[in-house]
Amino acid sequence: MHKNLNFTNETTLVDRARRELETRFVTLLLPPGSVWTEGSLSELLDIGRTPVREAVASMAMDGLVTVIRRAGIVVTEISVEDQMAVLDARRVLEKLVSIRASVRCTDDERKQLLEMADGIQHAGETQQVEAYLQFHFQIKRFVAQCARNKFAERALRPLHTLSQRFYFAHHRAFNNLPVVGPAHAALTRAIVARDEAQVARQCDHVSDIADQFTRDLLGTRDSLKS
Repeated sequence: MHKNLNFTNETTLVDRARRELETRFVTLLLPPGSVWTEGSLSELLDIGRTPVREAVASMAMDGLVTVIRRAGIVVTEISVEDQMAVLDARRVLEKLVSIRASVRCTDDERKQLLEMADGIQHAGETQQVEAYLQFHFQIKRFVAQCARNKFAERALRPLHTLSQRFYFAHHRAFNNLPVVGPAHAALTRAIVARDEAQVARQCDHVSDIADQFTRDLLGTRDSLKS
């Protein structure tokens, strides 16, 4: 399944290692809490230890893994509370980059975004979670690039990866692909249309959906404990 989520062309072995690890992170093939070594990850990816080491170091800086000396590389656990914090940060940063992208996109980039919007809407309506995640990955990374703000782009990358993993882990409980797919499509089309006011409204709508479903999940979990 992870091969379906390898969305972009690699430019270096480090890039390839990071993307391959992120894909396995999102799809839980690197299970939360599991412990790995550089050697085991290198063997898993069929990539040398040096680029794997660099990829792991960048993921550790982003909070996706923890490197414990003499113990190994620990994959970050999934936490509903952490996801709420992720969504708070995404709400602000995504509105910023989406509005900037609506102004700064080239005509060619707008054409590409329209194709992605059609793709994520279809994936949502047909309830194809892997395809939905693929287009979500593509759109979020591409919009951040189109915003021409490298600092916001860098800050959003781990937030999207954590959100994608959280969604993959809980998508059956959410059961909302027909809602989130068209919502992301509408946001993307608003960016293409250069409609800053509509972009802001759609950003809030997408954030509200994610926030509410996460709160519902938190409430369900807490009710089961009581």
